[in-house]
Amino acid sequence: MAELRQFVGFMLAQEHYGIDIMAVEEIIRMVDITPVPRAPVFVEGIINMRGRVIPIVDLRKKLNVRVSENNESTRIVVVCIQNRRIGLIVDKVEEVIRIEVDAIDKAPGTSPTIDNYVSGVARTSKCMVIILDIFKVFSIQEQMALDSLA
Repeated sequence: MAELRQFVGFMLAQEHYGIDIMAVEEIIRMVDITPVPRAPVFVEGIINMRGRVIPIVDLRKKLNVRVSENNESTRIVVVCIQNRRIGLIVDKVEEVIRIEVDAIDKAPGTSPTIDNYVSGVARTSKCMVIILDIFKVFSIQEQMALDSLA
């Protein structure tokens, strides 16, 4: 039997993405975000979630895709990266996607920056999904900057 991997499927600028479900702690609706001065351009600010300060990153800005207005579908996906909790703003969370490992193709080389954190692409019955390696989206320097906010 083929090995299955599970991903949380979400949308950014009309494109379908997935991140490994094991990195996702929870998904919340948009809340008020407190801006932080001199934060990296992709950081929207911080939130207090049950007594924990969590930096909030607009994944659209980080991945350099079209940023749309937040609406009732906009969500914050809280992920844990090396014991750091980070909230990622996405346009819409869709569903848990189950994909056979053999069905994940290597991403076509598009740009050196994107190739660092796109681990592959997979076709589902509905669409093509870009699989992000969430552990590689942020550089060491960016992770340190995010740490200083929490």
